[in-house]
Amino acid sequence: ASIYEIEPDGVFIPMTREALHQAVRIAARHGVPVIPRGAATGIAGGCIGRGLVIDTSKHLNRILEINYEEGYAICEPGVVQDQLNSVLSPRGYRLGPDTSTGNRATLGGMLANNSAGARSLRYGKMVDHILELELILSNGDRITLKALNDTAVDAKTALNTREGQIYREVLRIRDAYAEDIRGHFPRIDRRVSGYNLDELIKDEPLNLCKLIAGSEGSLGIVSKMRVPIVPKPRVTGLCILHFKHLIEALELVPELLSWMPLSLELIDSQIIKMGRVSPSMRDKLDWLQGDPEALLVVEFEGIERDGVRARLRELCAAVGERNSCYASSRILDTESMQHVWALRKAGLGLLMSRRSYSRAIGFLEDVAVSPHVLAPFMKRFLDYLATKGKQAGVYGHVGAGCIHVRPFINLRKQDDLRLMEQMMLDISDLLLEYGGTLSGEHGDGLVRSWLNEKMFGPRLYQAFCELKHAFDPEGRMNPGKVVHAPPLLQDLRISPDTIQTELDTQFDFTRDGGFELAVDMCNGNGSCRKREGLMCPSYQAYGDEMHSTRARAQALRGIVNQRMPMEDFHSDELHEILDWCLECKGCKTQCPSQVDMAKIKAEFLYHYHEAKGASLRSKLFAYIPQLSAVASRVPRLANLLARSPLQRSLLGAIGVATERSLPPFATQRFSTWLKRHAKQEPSSQQVVLFNDTYTEFNHPEIGIAAYEILSALGYQVIVPPWTCCGRPMISKGFLPQAKQRAQSVVDVLYRYAKLGIPIIGLEPSCILTVKDDYRDLLSGNQRQHVVDNTLTLDQFLEKEIDAGNFRLSLTKKVAPVLLHGHCHQKSLVGMQSTLNVLRTLPGITVEEIPSGCCGLAGSFGYEEEHYDMSMVIAEQVLAPRIRKSPEHTLVVANGMSCRSQIMHSTGREAMHLAQIIASMLR
Repeated sequence: ASIYEIEPDGVFIPMTREALHQAVRIAARHGVPVIPRGAATGIAGGCIGRGLVIDTSKHLNRILEINYEEGYAICEPGVVQDQLNSVLSPRGYRLGPDTSTGNRATLGGMLANNSAGARSLRYGKMVDHILELELILSNGDRITLKALNDTAVDAKTALNTREGQIYREVLRIRDAYAEDIRGHFPRIDRRVSGYNLDELIKDEPLNLCKLIAGSEGSLGIVSKMRVPIVPKPRVTGLCILHFKHLIEALELVPELLSWMPLSLELIDSQIIKMGRVSPSMRDKLDWLQGDPEALLVVEFEGIERDGVRARLRELCAAVGERNSCYASSRILDTESMQHVWALRKAGLGLLMSRRSYSRAIGFLEDVAVSPHVLAPFMKRFLDYLATKGKQAGVYGHVGAGCIHVRPFINLRKQDDLRLMEQMMLDISDLLLEYGGTLSGEHGDGLVRSWLNEKMFGPRLYQAFCELKHAFDPEGRMNPGKVVHAPPLLQDLRISPDTIQTELDTQFDFTRDGGFELAVDMCNGNGSCRKREGLMCPSYQAYGDEMHSTRARAQALRGIVNQRMPMEDFHSDELHEILDWCLECKGCKTQCPSQVDMAKIKAEFLYHYHEAKGASLRSKLFAYIPQLSAVASRVPRLANLLARSPLQRSLLGAIGVATERSLPPFATQRFSTWLKRHAKQEPSSQQVVLFNDTYTEFNHPEIGIAAYEILSALGYQVIVPPWTCCGRPMISKGFLPQAKQRAQSVVDVLYRYAKLGIPIIGLEPSCILTVKDDYRDLLSGNQRQHVVDNTLTLDQFLEKEIDAGNFRLSLTKKVAPVLLHGHCHQKSLVGMQSTLNVLRTLPGITVEEIPSGCCGLAGSFGYEEEHYDMSMVIAEQVLAPRIRKSPEHTLVVANGMSCRSQIMHSTGREAMHLAQIIASMLR
């Protein structure tokens, strides 16, 4: 997630700790540098370099032991913070440090960075949470580090090995530089720059684990660690203080610390502004009052809720309206607190979501001073930025004095690069004046290591170099980090020398700033590496970096920025990387930078087909609506042939998974039923029911159900002739053909849209193609009228409920309902409408399955090479939850793909929302 990019000599993904050990030994034999890597969410560039990158996140992620009696867990370095916490939580425990990237940050990476997080006021940093570790040195030796008494230390120093040499050198460095450490180390809690030499002079047993914390893999690579576990806070609550002026908020920090909060965080107006327009955040900000320039989030913990509530009330009363604090909110319910933390944790991503090459760059984003001088320090910092004509996003752990300041810098402009370097020099002077540090939790990496000699002075920097030499005399462990750093502006991912490819696109990428910027919006923060939720199902299935949204963007960036030839844009290698994208659209809203990989993939496929031609299978799936129209003329024969061994063999020959059956055709099309049965009187209350491909040919019963519901509500239901929306063509990259389909749909629907008649869709993927994809596939006012008047059945019915118009005579159906949402619906409009409608129905109790994608994803799961992945995705949450439910439980899934996958994986038939309601009509 840094501003740097270096192509390694190789990448190794060990399956066992022994394989990791052997890899380091082989690298040592050949003199190859080793760069340890976790989730690679680091902002400073600490896990990139020339050499062998060893990624421990995929396989070395086992929790080896948990001892609740003695209070520790033994883990491999690839264990994710939230993964460990989810195991500990039922017993009332957690890991102490609480990073904002906890759903993908690995313990190895957290140790390398000496991570802390929001609750460091109580729990400190990783250096305070490491008991023992297994370390592989640059020569391949494997040693164990832990706290040792004097006798044990003497035994270590007597060893005639690399380990013995390390202990002898560490003691020498401690004694030689003790006065320098006491006199010149920053006296603040949040300092992770340099090596932790201050740990050597503490009056406690020698524990070299403390030196490994924050060393960024430059002293060795960790293969196993023992960490303490701490009790979870029983009850927590938040006080949100709203300020008109940021500096006045910071002036209140010392007083707030006297209240002994669990955490004290700052969110500034830039993040609030971006949060209000972010699809993933805008519906979670109802706790905000007015338009603050700054928020202070004060968290308290307690044994009982009443005690925490009283504490929050006392704080609000004490603060009153001082320091431009004009409002306060007290929050105790879990969901609202999660929304507050979601905004705080999304701070970086939200700042980076601005569609511009002038971005909130991370180089001064981790400064730390004593919280008691934070206000005057930040006033001078912000005044300095103003003199340079720069704005910045500001947020962070103000209770610990660590604040993230991100000036907007355009790395493609030489003047901005010179200014960036000068700003680092000037602000480092200011930090030295205030006794601060350049890094309070993110580490030195490539972006800050070059200033360590200035920040610590020549004597301490020499001690750092000697410590590095003691552990790694050959200089092969993650070289260039902490000491011996390259210049700041070397190896930038994008620079004034970057020549970008201009692509003639079918989609209009104007809203994204062009195709090139749409790709480059990925800042590498790794949100797509989480193991739950909607984004990114392919990564969740296999845990391969290659299957993440980030990897797809990175592969495309290499071509867009002309580090690789344009011919590679049509390469089979790039096709393979993008091929595993299910086009769920999760990244469009759940990625903080809103990278729309589904749209990017469709554009890529168009160019790939233009260069290499499309396969017969791709054509088959792209034109499935037209083929359905032909087959539906003889539906019984078509269904018989679809089940025949001959057709299965033919489909298998072109790469269709033989494990699946194609959706059967209905014996009566929806339009045929309408001609025979639909009789309505003209009415001033009209709605349009969009007749999609699957309703017309496969499931007319859903269309009939919707027709009956809308009629019962008193509407004249207009059903235009069937016209495919173009979704299958878009998914397969047949974009010119999709444009033609889209224009046909707009031509049909515009006559209703211009009159403001609601256009209601039943199949989420179809109606949301009109709502979302048409914005960039077509242009003009007619298209916009149609887009603005389009909504799902769920959304329409919710509006009727809110307006008091949902007056249906319904029988009571006492039944539990499990709801699974279609990917596009979850991403683009959310599931709240569906939930609200279901909860209105008499007798219905509903639970939303916390699943992501079902795995079928249109034609994806029908393709033989994708079948296994599609089933792995289904088996993560969706299928097991349905199997676990009683047989009388109703399963609701509005997407046809979802219903097909549920039937295929569980044998249970899922229903559309319309079918549930229609079955209750009297």
